[in-house]
Order: sequence, then structure tokens, then C-alpha cells
Amino acid sequence: MRFSFCPDCGKRLSARDLGDELNVPWCDGCGKPWFEMFPCCVIVLARRQGKYALIKQNSCEKSERDKFVCVSGYIKTGESGKQAAIREVKEELGLDVLSCSLVSTYVYNKKQMLMLGYAADVSEGEFQLSDELCGAQWFDVEQTVELLGKTTVGDELIKGILSKGL
Repeated sequence: MRFSFCPDCGKRLSARDLGDELNVPWCDGCGKPWFEMFPCCVIVLARRQGKYALIKQNSCEKSERDKFVCVSGYIKTGESGKQAAIREVKEELGLDVLSCSLVSTYVYNKKQMLMLGYAADVSEGEFQLSDELCGAQWFDVEQTVELLGKTTVGDELIKGILSKGL
């Protein structure tokens, strides 16, 4: 999102060069820049005993209803990426996260967002699925690689986990 008016005072923004950043929206009233904003999300591969949990979302288009994906969700205001990853696993799968490691960051061009990718080791227990999901299942590493090879960021995440030995 590119601002035309200052979100704080409502004045029309002008353009100003700031160092090597050209034409940055600038508020003369508040004396500060308003860089473009984009959503930040987490994408998480939950795992336990060499198996990975993948989910099916209710919100998928009809053609994607059989597609398995990673747990994901938006980072809330005041929340770190790691906190969001832990919260999303708990909300979507009903499992507690025992440890959580940042793998990498990814640009998801389809939705113009930044995704922070995590590997999360989870507790024992059965799935307690959120209403957002129509299913979840455990897969071995080969199946996970195959299923996530049909996605963009999920494929990069599993490859990053495997290459880093996480």
C-alpha cells in the first residue's frame, strides 16, 4: 500500500529523496516518511518424530481443495515472527510448539507479501483443527517434499529446512 495522505495527521504527502531512496512519501506536517506497507506472514512446518504436518484449508478455491500446504498466518501488531508462528500452530493444529527456528524469509509474489519461514517441533497429541481447516495429516519427508513441490513458498521452506539440517 502506498500512502497519499499521512495516516497520523491527514495532510497530503509530498515526495522526498531520503539517501538512496527516491520519491519517498513524506509528511511535511509530521516530518517523517511513510514507506510502502505490505503484509507480513509466517509459514510454518510443524514436525514430530521425522514427520511433517500439512493442512488443507477451507478457504481454498475449488481447484485447490485437495492441496496440502503449511500452517501460515498474518503477524499481528506487537507480535514477533516467532510468536506468530507458535500462535498459528496452536490455533490451526491445536498442538504446543516445543521449539521453533527461523529458516529464512520469502517473498510471496502472488499476494505481494513477506513470509517468515519457521520449522517448529510440536508436542504429542491429536490434531484439534481450527474452523479454517478441512483437514491435516502427517507425512514423511519424501511425501512432504513431493506435496510442497506443488506450492511456491512451502517448497522453498522444506528445501531450506533440509539443506540447513534443521
